[in-house]
Amino acid sequence: MLGKWLGVGVLAAMQLLAADAIRFERHFPGAVPERFEVRLSQDGTAVYTEAGEHALELPVGPRAAGRVFELAAKLDFFSRPLRSRRKVASTGRKLLRYESGGDVRGEAEFDYSEDSNAREIASWFIKLCETHQHLQELERVFRFDRLGVNQALVNLDQAYERDRVVAAELLVPILGRIAGHDRIVHLARARAEGLLEKIRRTQHEQ
Repeated sequence: MLGKWLGVGVLAAMQLLAADAIRFERHFPGAVPERFEVRLSQDGTAVYTEAGEHALELPVGPRAAGRVFELAAKLDFFSRPLRSRRKVASTGRKLLRYESGGDVRGEAEFDYSEDSNAREIASWFIKLCETHQHLQELERVFRFDRLGVNQALVNLDQAYERDRVVAAELLVPILGRIAGHDRIVHLARARAEGLLEKIRRTQHEQ
C-alpha cells in the first residue's frame, strides 16, 4: 500500500513538528464516508482519517499543497466567515482550520460558500477523499478479486475524465503493478497502462 498507517504517538509528534497546516473536515450523513478529516502540511504530507479508522499518510506533494495554502492566504487563513446564507441543497458540513506553530490561526465552518476560493479548497479535499477510495478499491481487487480489476479501472478512468482525481501520483504504484502483472487480463493491463500515460502526460504539462 502506498499510504502509511500512523500510530497516535507518531501523529502527535508530526503535529508538534509541523509549523503550518490546514485541517479540513466534512460531515455529510448518507455519504461514503459520512465523515472524514485531512490534515495537510506545507511539505505536501496529508494525513487522512475516517471516523473510527486509523490515520493514513498520503504524500500528495508540495505542488498540490502549495496551491491549497495559496488559496488559504486569499481567505485570510479562515479568519473570516465563509458561510453563505443562501438556501441551497446541502453538501455536508465543512470545517477549515489553519494551524500555525501548534496554534489555531483561523477557523471557518460552512455548508456552502459564495467564495470561489473556499469552494475550490473544499473541492480539492473532497476529491482527495475520492482518490483515496479509488486507491483502496484498486488495492483490494488486485489482492482479492482479479476479475474485478477492470471494472475498478473503468470507474477510475471515468472519475479522471470528470476531473474527480487529485494527487494522481498516489495511484501510480498500484497502476504499475496491475499493468505489469501477467495474471491480470490483457484488457485491464492495457487500461492501467493508459491511465499511467494520462497521469504522466498531465504531470508533464503542469
